[in-house]
Amino acid sequence: MVCMFVLGACSFIWIMLFGGIEDYKLYYKLDVVDITLTLFIFPLLYLYFWALNTKEKLTWKQYIWFLPGLVLGGVSALLYLCMGEERSIEYIQTVIENQDTYQFTPGTLQWLLYLVSLQIFYVVFFIQTIAVLFLSTLNVIRYKKGIQNFFSNLEGKSIENNQAVLIGLFVFLFIGLAAAFLWGASPETYYLAKYIIMGLTGICVFYMGYHVYNTKFISQYISYTERELPTEENEPLEEVNEAHINKMFLLFNQLIDEKQMFLHSALTLDDIALELNTNRTYVSRIINEEFQCNFYEFINHKRIEYAKELMIENPLFTQEQIAEMSGFTHASTFSRTFKKQTGLTFRQWRKR
Repeated sequence: MVCMFVLGACSFIWIMLFGGIEDYKLYYKLDVVDITLTLFIFPLLYLYFWALNTKEKLTWKQYIWFLPGLVLGGVSALLYLCMGEERSIEYIQTVIENQDTYQFTPGTLQWLLYLVSLQIFYVVFFIQTIAVLFLSTLNVIRYKKGIQNFFSNLEGKSIENNQAVLIGLFVFLFIGLAAAFLWGASPETYYLAKYIIMGLTGICVFYMGYHVYNTKFISQYISYTERELPTEENEPLEEVNEAHINKMFLLFNQLIDEKQMFLHSALTLDDIALELNTNRTYVSRIINEEFQCNFYEFINHKRIEYAKELMIENPLFTQEQIAEMSGFTHASTFSRTFKKQTGLTFRQWRKR
């Protein structure tokens, strides 16, 4: 919500920038707000993706992302204040109306302002953007791995929504870079492209906002503190862990193959850990090391194998019936998983 508010405020200023305004007294004041808020956009988006994988409160490490915007915005405001209203208006008018020809004497307040509000601003914006895109991509990958190691069904877990927001973030970057390059273009090209730039910005913001609105945050499942297993006095923890894993492996196979817990459509890693009276780390380790896959892939492999048996024993059952009896919540998910594992569709496999 905060990010959308900032985007809305920036869009208002950008429209004035692209549309052109005659009141330069207003513009130089809005320029300070634009410098500050524009450098807030990507830190806010970073915090959104950061929040996918944690329940922790914000610390100084997160707040420091907003420092460049505050510093550059504060320095710009101070320089405008030192120049006074008349010289500030003259500076803004020079920059906007003479984009290709203006030059400022090094060491003057105008030169310093130009250095801070344009050159340093774009460098910081570029570095900030690349860093946020990289970290956001890592957070989405981490989020996906986290829920695949916890849930057996991924419906409603917002993978698609978060990937869509990330795509919107990349598109937003390209729009911003295009707008930056247009600053030095000819007036004809500049004013022709402004409608396309602002239109694409509006579509991109709406696209991201729509998917954020449909996102469900489930970090309370991914962020989890394991309970410690009791150990005998003077017994090395490594030996206890290894013995515990060997014991859990036997019980785990029994639980899966004999009790067929994989048929529970809402099965989670914690359900398995609870049945085995252990914690999720050991269950996840058993699956990752012994079967070389994550929890989601393991359970769905078992479900597909079970579905094959059902299809042979009950050739008249429909795909929907097989999917439901195998532990899938939707026939479409069953169909995608079945084809991924067998290389054939439901009908092709049954025909063979």
